[in-house]
Amino acid sequence: MPIPAGERSQADINEIFDAEDVDVDTGNYILSVMHWRRMSGALIDTGLDFPRESGVSRAQALRGLLYVRSLIPDVDEAALGALWAEEESKKAAKEIQDRAVKLGIYKPLPEEEASGEEQEYIEEAEEEKQGTEYGREKSGRSVFQTVREANEARAKREQAEKVAAELREETAAIHRTRGPLELGAGVQPTANHLVVARDDQGVAIHQPTKKAWLQPYERKAWVKQYEEDAQILKTEKAPELSTSRRLVPPFLFLLAILAGCFYLHENYTPPPKSARLMPDSPPSAATLWALTGVLVAGFVLNRVPPLWRTYSKYLTIVPAYPWAVSILGAGFRHDTLRHLVVNLVPLWLFGLLLHEDVGRGTFLAIYLASGTVGGYASLATNVLRKNWASYIFGSSGAVFGVVAASCLLRPNGTVKVAGYEVPISAWVFLAFAATAEVVSARFMPMKGVDHPGHLGGIAAGAAMAMYLRMKAREREELKQDVKIEDGEEIVGS
Repeated sequence: MPIPAGERSQADINEIFDAEDVDVDTGNYILSVMHWRRMSGALIDTGLDFPRESGVSRAQALRGLLYVRSLIPDVDEAALGALWAEEESKKAAKEIQDRAVKLGIYKPLPEEEASGEEQEYIEEAEEEKQGTEYGREKSGRSVFQTVREANEARAKREQAEKVAAELREETAAIHRTRGPLELGAGVQPTANHLVVARDDQGVAIHQPTKKAWLQPYERKAWVKQYEEDAQILKTEKAPELSTSRRLVPPFLFLLAILAGCFYLHENYTPPPKSARLMPDSPPSAATLWALTGVLVAGFVLNRVPPLWRTYSKYLTIVPAYPWAVSILGAGFRHDTLRHLVVNLVPLWLFGLLLHEDVGRGTFLAIYLASGTVGGYASLATNVLRKNWASYIFGSSGAVFGVVAASCLLRPNGTVKVAGYEVPISAWVFLAFAATAEVVSARFMPMKGVDHPGHLGGIAAGAAMAMYLRMKAREREELKQDVKIEDGEEIVGS
């Protein structure tokens, strides 16, 4: 139901919902639904509840209701609610009766037979038409009587059509002002989703895809308990923490992880073939299979209710109340199979090449460091923007770091996808991917995509690749110096 004076702007939505993270479409959606419920009387039935899939909380619905009440204060909500209840009661009774008739357990009562006086009156009326039944059989039906009966039947049809048209118009008027009673408490898609094209002739629209919310699945009591325990923030208001309180502990943890990754890079010693779990597999494939197993295990264990609180604290970055360990742990959590597969595919495509170039210790150092840097970049960005309703997880930052390091260690190499060679250099591919992330983050951010984490992972992977190239050049220069010195000693002797 349209809001009086039209839809509100983003600034109005922020003021109405007390600067919560509510976009303009969601805000106007809440206002229109609450306005419909109030004017139709459905408020007495559905109250402030929205379907769980809509993402609208009761607090947001209450703010929307208070605002629409301020627009039209002189509305008798009790009377409208009583009318709504009466109509719903009639509707329910009619549905029950129709269902009973369909099942064969109820049969409508036949019309009562006419009484003696009524039967006598009917016979007199019949005789007035054209004598008795015997007489009509003898003389037949007159043309005048046939025409008169046809005219009476046509008049009855016209009267019935007129009554039906008036009923349709009355129903349409109710729908225009209150919305149809079958809408399910006013929850319906907005008209913004109907526009599909614009041309010189106007706007072309089509019917929206039919959608419906199913009855919410009722979790068992013990599952609900774990779900409540997993909620780190019990209220919708962000805790009163300073920016330094949110960012300094994770930064110190980041430094510790980077130090550990550097130690792993410098001191890792490959085990002998006899000590390996998969001695017949190449070390690069064995490493990636083990890493894939860890990520798949994280995906599966996320379905175990007793682990939900652990996932919420240590495997999810929550800017409103961050845990330092989460900037590393978030890289091992994926909630959907699609999210997991999207990260595993490039990890295998570029991870095998990188592992062959740098070895297991350095590969794991790059993976872990890139994921942690990406997690901290995402945390810092959301904290500085005060996006308290956001949460981040996934191994995208680590995967982007692996891609960046692989492309910069072989800048003039080619990129192969499923055995097919893409006709561009590796550094061009990386530049294109990084530019796309920057442009998307700046001008068209995608919902559910962690652009800061991706860019942080790219930066970390690129920095470590440049460090490895610098160390490789130093080793080459040192070898050249040793060869020159050995040559001078030979000549001098």
